[in-house]
Amino acid sequence: MKKSLFLLLIVGFLTFNSSKAQCPLTVAVDFTAETIYGDTIHLFDILDNGQYVIIDFFFTTCGPCQQTAPIVNQSYNDFGCNYGDVFFMSISTGDDNAACILFDETYGVEYPTISGVEGGGTQINNTYQIPAYPTVILIAPNHDIIEQDIWPIPNVNAINTPILNAGCQMMECPCTPQFTVDNWDVCAGSSIQFYDESIGNIISWEWEFEGGDPLTSTEQNPLVFYEYPGDKDVTLTVTTSSNSNTFYGLDIIIIYPLPEVTLEPFDDVCIYDPPFELTGGLPGGGEYSGNGVTNGWFDPNDAGLGTHTITYTYTDTNGCENFAEETILVDGCTGIDENFNTDPFSIYPNPSDGNFNVEFTKSGHLTISVVNILGVTVYEKQFDSNGEFVQKISLKGIEDGLYFVIFETEDTNYVKKLKVRSK
Repeated sequence: MKKSLFLLLIVGFLTFNSSKAQCPLTVAVDFTAETIYGDTIHLFDILDNGQYVIIDFFFTTCGPCQQTAPIVNQSYNDFGCNYGDVFFMSISTGDDNAACILFDETYGVEYPTISGVEGGGTQINNTYQIPAYPTVILIAPNHDIIEQDIWPIPNVNAINTPILNAGCQMMECPCTPQFTVDNWDVCAGSSIQFYDESIGNIISWEWEFEGGDPLTSTEQNPLVFYEYPGDKDVTLTVTTSSNSNTFYGLDIIIIYPLPEVTLEPFDDVCIYDPPFELTGGLPGGGEYSGNGVTNGWFDPNDAGLGTHTITYTYTDTNGCENFAEETILVDGCTGIDENFNTDPFSIYPNPSDGNFNVEFTKSGHLTISVVNILGVTVYEKQFDSNGEFVQKISLKGIEDGLYFVIFETEDTNYVKKLKVRSK
């Protein structure tokens, strides 16, 4: 495996052996830079705190860099994940944050990375006069560069040995429980996916979910269902082979209640009734749906004969949705007056065009009224019946719709529905 070399062209090609290419500096130059995730790194602060520093100079399309990155990361874990005697970092030349993030995810880099563009890594590479890639250097707390180029790197011992020779001790990475979710606030009746992002060589996970289903889990990335609203606690305990640690998240998950939605019952309609706007859904501003429904209007003819379910759906400001349902019966309205033998009053034809006949088989004084569905009387007249009363009624210009024909006698009222439709 050879390094990727930068060749300097002046008059001809300047060539050199990759095994000799190294950082020419013997004393570290200070810098302050920002990692690809926004954390600030100040080199001399780390060194002055007593830690050694490993810097892996690289670029993302460098083949040898891609091969050595997982090995450097293994050494990073061997020495305590930057919590021990050694602090690991990588510094790119020429690459932006997005390219570095993809590189780290692809090759398993867990230590901090400074990109060449946003992080200023290209300038740091220039300052350290890096001639070939990768170049891995080791800096002592006194700022001396005691390894100007750890190379070759066939395995992790190639990196661990000079670090151990400097007097550093290996240690297990401390376990730091942490996690993220696909959504921190959801509506009741929803699920949340939890993603473990704990630091360390974790071998087990113990979750507790207040109000969740399940209430506990040992999975690394559990999916949890929340039926009821409220602010929920989450506890995560992670364990390595030698220690454990617990994170207590108090009220960090917000479960919003579903809105209370109601819908008033609908009256039966005739199949020839004209379309009408649906009402009765609360809170206002929701949407109606179902057979025969278009933009909040119901068309009996489109729906067809039978019982149809109308759904009213409402979404609140939290994005939480709930619904209520009622049914509408679409009748053929051809048998409204078939049961003549149960009362003395009948009307026909029904439906009619506004001209219809009434029959009454009882003697006495009676009042015939026609009332629309809003309760407005559109016709009223008194008659005397001899027991074989037949009267033709003509309602010229009456609007199509459902009406109620009322026969009022001295002791009883009779009511029948009348459908009026134009020919």
